[in-house]
Amino acid sequence: MRIRLREAYSPEQLKQVYAEPHSHWQFVDHRLRVAMTVAFAQWFAPVNSLADLSCGDAVIPNNIEAGVRYLGDFAPGYEFQGAIDDTIDSIPNVDLFICSETIEHLDDPEATLAKIRKKTKALIVTTPNGENNNNNPQHYWGWDTDGVRELLTGAGFKPVISNVLKFETPQYVYDYQFWGCE
Repeated sequence: MRIRLREAYSPEQLKQVYAEPHSHWQFVDHRLRVAMTVAFAQWFAPVNSLADLSCGDAVIPNNIEAGVRYLGDFAPGYEFQGAIDDTIDSIPNVDLFICSETIEHLDDPEATLAKIRKKTKALIVTTPNGENNNNNPQHYWGWDTDGVRELLTGAGFKPVISNVLKFETPQYVYDYQFWGCE
């Protein structure tokens, strides 16, 4: 399953939406998602270089042991500032690329993943699992695990590890899916 939740914003609207880095530390589900994403990186160790061009507060890439990190985000404060589609060509090839809670924000995730495929040996992706409403104004897409698998393989990635973090209590907005790919 894959559904379009909303049309893409204009560049001016995106600057407003992503004007400030977002911290998720007040939410236990996000802290767990961060820890699981960092744990997934162990599958690809050792990591000499990594990139996360939608890193938010950079807690994920800064907790993965790596020799070199290329960090960026739409919000200001990073060497690589702007949309991931615009910044990816500015970095060298890396061992590991992180896309944590990113692909659902992209107007054309296939094109972005194709660019990432050319830049990395391995990829970690996390995204909401089964999102089918438009409650989050930043999300353009929702999909289940079959939809994400199709997206990743279509971009030339081979999934080698995956998991779904499912919450049994209704207080959490999303369940999450995690993918590690070569």
